[in-house]
Amino acid sequence: MDKREIILNAAMDLFAQKGFEGTSVRQIAAQAQVNPAMISYYFKTKEKMLEKLIEHKTAYLRGIFEGLMGNTSLTQMEKMEVVIESYVDRMSGSPRFSHIIHRELSLEKREKLKEGISGVLLKNFYAATSIIEAGIKNGEFNPVDAELTMVTLIGAINYMFSSEIMCRKILKKGKDFNPYTSKALRERLSGHLKQLMRAHLLKKPGTRK
Repeated sequence: MDKREIILNAAMDLFAQKGFEGTSVRQIAAQAQVNPAMISYYFKTKEKMLEKLIEHKTAYLRGIFEGLMGNTSLTQMEKMEVVIESYVDRMSGSPRFSHIIHRELSLEKREKLKEGISGVLLKNFYAATSIIEAGIKNGEFNPVDAELTMVTLIGAINYMFSSEIMCRKILKKGKDFNPYTSKALRERLSGHLKQLMRAHLLKKPGTRK
């Protein structure tokens, strides 16, 4: 792991614990065991560091989605099923990252930072949306609202993993249940969303043109 990634991981830990405003560059440097000047060298400002953290964390999904867009061996529905599995795995496996994003986007300040964050997130959103649009264009999918379909999908995953306590209560589980490490929950949620998307997206037999 290089110094840049060590700094970003330290920043994510502290932003999740203390919030963006409650975390100083010196604290990040201490956690990463680097000189504060190194943070300025790599990222210039704390705001830019958060943007780079989000870019770093979302790059994996973007690579998957962009690969799907050019894949001719899968149907658009098969591609959507990969999208669902990818979002569920990523969002369940990085709850602290999701909490940082939601906290920053909900605040009524730092508009420039929110613009940067939303711009990075939307790259993945529109890459996934383009799969739905391609399915509509080739006649595989119903003429649905592609953007709101993705909002429905991501919103359901966000709601499930937004709070460990909420998730336990929704599923009627005890305190020993960890939603972020439960393979059974990921499979259950992925299976439900795939079923939902198939019913919503796929044209019925005899209606495809």
